[in-house]
Amino acid sequence: MTAITGATTLTRADVEALDVAHLETPDNHWSTTAQRWESTFESLHTQTVGTMWEGAGYDAAAARAWDDVVTVRGAADCLHAAASAARHGAGDLIWAKRQVLDTIEEAEATGFTVGQDFSVTDQSWTMLRAAQTRQAQAKAFAAEISERVQNLARIDGETAAKITAALAPLDGFNFHEAPETSTVRSVDFKTGPANPAQPLSEARRRAIEYADRWAGSAADPHRANPDYENFGDGGGDCTNFASQVMRAGGFKDVGDGIDDWHRGDADDWYYNNGLHFPGNDRSNTWSVAQANRDFIVNSGRGEVVGTSPMPTRAALDPLAPSKAGLVPGDLIYYHDEATGTINHTAVYVGQEMQNSRLVDVVDQHANGDNNFHNDWMPDGPGFTGGSANVEFVHLHYPGE
Repeated sequence: MTAITGATTLTRADVEALDVAHLETPDNHWSTTAQRWESTFESLHTQTVGTMWEGAGYDAAAARAWDDVVTVRGAADCLHAAASAARHGAGDLIWAKRQVLDTIEEAEATGFTVGQDFSVTDQSWTMLRAAQTRQAQAKAFAAEISERVQNLARIDGETAAKITAALAPLDGFNFHEAPETSTVRSVDFKTGPANPAQPLSEARRRAIEYADRWAGSAADPHRANPDYENFGDGGGDCTNFASQVMRAGGFKDVGDGIDDWHRGDADDWYYNNGLHFPGNDRSNTWSVAQANRDFIVNSGRGEVVGTSPMPTRAALDPLAPSKAGLVPGDLIYYHDEATGTINHTAVYVGQEMQNSRLVDVVDQHANGDNNFHNDWMPDGPGFTGGSANVEFVHLHYPGE
């Protein structure tokens, strides 16, 4: 038996079988969940205010992070209240059950029989005067047992009502989104994988599906689409991969290679488009990181929505890309520490929990085996310290 349904329907077997696991299990779950909510959102707020990011985007992100802490504390308070009601209710029910059973045991020790309906009868034979006394005792036991059964049912009902009232504010619970007033958005902490203010466009969905398919995996970390030339696992294929993702999302090739034999035309972007000449099967903007970034930004196909220095990996904000306003399908460009030149491109694909913390993740073709849903922060020393910095570029996919 897991709950009391009312004194009029209870039987002795019901009371004897009563346990409080239906209260102890949610008590533990609600308490743990509330603590996890509070810890996660307070940690995210601390990460936000501790970042080296500055400007209006930072102010908006910091304010939003604090608003979310306040909101989640209110929700956590509901869970704490429900857990407290369950915990105290469980203790009260155990005590009330013991009261019923103690009275039954006392009646039976005196020679009475207590039935499933809590009726008390005397099966012994006695003289008339003694029988009258026994009948009075039986009525007294029956009244006491009935009162204690009713008390048990009352406690159960009150506990259920307290839990229901505590959880009621969570019905329809959500985080109120502020209207977007700039191109820089604070991160949406609540949804696991990062989401834009609106559902992802079909173009972005196709781009992300391509990125996830061809970024590799633990079993095949250097996967590459055989329809495209692979420029090497040492990091030379990163922008080629990003361009493939853009094409999968609907960006059309620009130029045919005829007007710029050496692939240097900054306003072209193509791969094997139109007539093919040996040695001129792609534009520099297709496979060279700096040229790719310049083409996208200068042509209006994307815009820089944030930048960040990268002194050390430990100093980086795990959620910096989404806080800057990136949406899954956007690009991140990494400037190396030696020259400050862009030497790596990665595709931002959302957020996930890694090592007990929420991080922004990328798909990429890079040196090493961390190409699928790797955290956005560079693993190698060449992209931290010195002149190292990063640019977050929001793409304008066709149809958006």
